[in-house]
Amino acid sequence: MRSSIPTLTRQVFFGATLGLCAAVASAAAPKEQQAIVQNGNGGPEVLKVQTVPVLEPGDGQVLIRVYAAAVNPTDWRARAGTPGNATAATVRPSIPGGDVAGVVEKLGAGVTTLKVGDPVFAVIARVAGVLNGGYSQFVVASVANVGAKPAGMTYAEAAGLGIATLTGVRAVNETRLAKGTRVLITGVAGGVGSAAAQAAKARGAYVIGTASAQHNAYLKSIGVDEVIDYTKVRFEDKAKNVDAVIDTVGSDTAVRALGLLKKGSLFISLAAHDLDAQCAAAGVTCVGHASAAELPRAIYDEVGRLAGAGSIRVKVDRAFPLEQAGQAQVFGEQGHTEGKIVLTVDAAQAGRK
Repeated sequence: MRSSIPTLTRQVFFGATLGLCAAVASAAAPKEQQAIVQNGNGGPEVLKVQTVPVLEPGDGQVLIRVYAAAVNPTDWRARAGTPGNATAATVRPSIPGGDVAGVVEKLGAGVTTLKVGDPVFAVIARVAGVLNGGYSQFVVASVANVGAKPAGMTYAEAAGLGIATLTGVRAVNETRLAKGTRVLITGVAGGVGSAAAQAAKARGAYVIGTASAQHNAYLKSIGVDEVIDYTKVRFEDKAKNVDAVIDTVGSDTAVRALGLLKKGSLFISLAAHDLDAQCAAAGVTCVGHASAAELPRAIYDEVGRLAGAGSIRVKVDRAFPLEQAGQAQVFGEQGHTEGKIVLTVDAAQAGRK
């Protein structure tokens, strides 16, 4: 049975407690919390619910009370120890997760742009040996990586504005999409691809995407102009007159998509990082790739504006309670997600706007 975000009825039931929750947010934070701790590399069994300390925010940081957290491919790749993703932080105990939405619980020194109780979304910078990650009740985040939650989005949806959405919007900026530009986005139904598609449409671009037919209705709803079912045909035989490519799949897909571009076109792969030689041979400009923790503040502000205006919407494909983080990752590994997978860390609040 699918887990789900709380219904309106449930939200109304909890409505009477919202004033109490606000008071709690302004009170002293607890010393301990529940979190999913990853102990070593392996299958979902290495993810366990444990009691861990609540960290103190440092200079330029805030403590966030987490209502919802996104589950991203980097999470299960780090858990499994996939080559190129296994770091010291995945070997020693760590808390997975880089995206959250919730409210500011406590301010660190020097923070003047936020206040306690502010609804926010944030990206959490991972530090080896520090138990700080999105799969928890509280996280510490740098103010530079915190954005205001759009008023029209639930906290579960806003959790999806982190790494995937920021990356998708940045890719649109890097490929200089504009009105009339034709862009191919591989893996367009996923978190990064769907964000890139919506940001591209907001600029007036014509969007062609690769996805299986089961995603057609969703992709039409977010404005994708052409969907190529990669399970039935070779997408390079269908995509015509492409001015730019945003690749979210990597491997052979990235190489084939690169071959569609004429000299001087722009190409970005968010899943393959060794295509410089192919780009040079094709006369195509391969633009860079940066982690969400390295993105400029302007990208966070742009994502907030687009989401606030309704130009970017986040579809929550599946929601799981925090203790089912392993199941959430397994669902993601199957590779058919439409939008985002989230953990409802606080089920009473995750569905609230």
